[in-house]
Amino acid sequence: MSSATSDAGSQIKRIPVKEPTWRDLHDLKEAGESYDELLGRMIRRERDYRDWKMIVEIEESGEFVVFDPDDLLQDD
Repeated sequence: MSSATSDAGSQIKRIPVKEPTWRDLHDLKEAGESYDELLGRMIRRERDYRDWKMIVEIEESGEFVVFDPDDLLQDD
């Protein structure tokens, strides 16, 4: 059996996970949601978290400079 198959131009990959991890993923999956959709949702959430974390770190470091967007647009 192949570890990757073609499906309407999209290649499907198989990701080996241990049984406890699979059960945890299964518990997070919503009714009717595919594992691909679940992982996509988890990826979006992680990216949002990383963006939020970066903003908090910038605010805490004092490197953030407040500006007025109207001042920038006056030059156009």
